[in-house]
Amino acid sequence: MKNLIGVLIILSFIGCNTKNDCSYQKPIDINDGLKVSTLDSSKLDTAIFNKLNQDICNGKYGNIHSLLVIENNNLVIEQYYNNWENGRLHILASNTKSFNSLLIGVAIEQGCIKSVDQRMLDFFPEYENLKKDTLKNKITIKDLLTMTSGFKWDEHSLPLTDQNNMGRQMDKTEDWLKSSLELPMDTIPGTKYVYSGPNNIILSEIIKRSTGKNIAEFAQEYLFEPLGIKEYNWISKNGIYDGGGGLSLKSRDIAKYGLLHLNKGKWIDTEIVSENWIKEIFTPFIEIKHPFYSCYQWQMVKTEFGFNAWFIPGNGGQIINIIPDLDMVIVINADNRNVPHKKLEPLEYMVKDIAQLHPKMKNE
Repeated sequence: MKNLIGVLIILSFIGCNTKNDCSYQKPIDINDGLKVSTLDSSKLDTAIFNKLNQDICNGKYGNIHSLLVIENNNLVIEQYYNNWENGRLHILASNTKSFNSLLIGVAIEQGCIKSVDQRMLDFFPEYENLKKDTLKNKITIKDLLTMTSGFKWDEHSLPLTDQNNMGRQMDKTEDWLKSSLELPMDTIPGTKYVYSGPNNIILSEIIKRSTGKNIAEFAQEYLFEPLGIKEYNWISKNGIYDGGGGLSLKSRDIAKYGLLHLNKGKWIDTEIVSENWIKEIFTPFIEIKHPFYSCYQWQMVKTEFGFNAWFIPGNGGQIINIIPDLDMVIVINADNRNVPHKKLEPLEYMVKDIAQLHPKMKNE
């Protein structure tokens, strides 16, 4: 199970409230573009799901709000827990970062951005003085997308609840863009993976500088509207958008977004972005720690079953997971920010349970 843990790392965060009705609920067709079906009609194992679902409801995996699974282009699992409802917006946390990679591709294909090799500082002429830093002057859009910008940054050594956490300190600044661009350099761009929220503040502003629309406006026109996403919220401060964690969507709309990636940039009959760009998004660039690799904001894991899976995690247990070989999209929304890990069931047990839902993963 060692590499399978990475495949469905998503499920380390699943949980529920025993007060809820934990029986399987068939997804409802609400005419939002998602095709729905039943678990019985899918390849997934109903009995195994029912046990997993009950474990979720018993609080075995923490505080989960929703679990959605698309298989063979059909939404077959749409479960809500802890009194959460399908019409509520949910913070995506760092899932937001992946929207930068998709929208940068849209901007490139529209001719607003030359390529991912364009230098970061090209978009910020008012920061001409920063070009004196030879390392910083080398940073490209690709470096920002792959978390290899070279900035000196560490948002994981201290918990987010600690006032000295670098992410918390960045949030408190009045100018997120200035604070991000003026970060000191630590390594040569493109050579070392360092998880960094400021990369995405900069990327969202590059979208604004290149297209003339802030990231929320650009997403509204070229992503949300085509996908039928009518409600969202995107946090900003003094005109700068939080491209690293500020987006909120409904769980079904997050599932649509995941399906768009599984279907190589197409939503029903509309091409949102080219298949080539989706391939580029999912191309591994640098190893994080075997078997995990950094792509354009997404992470790829090489599984012991001979296929790859892509996922993007977010604080509190937000996960979007794309598994092309199983024709599956899995979305988890949760609030496990304050749940002690020692109170959660060890990850490998849940991974085994969820893996066995699909026949390709049975008896392994």
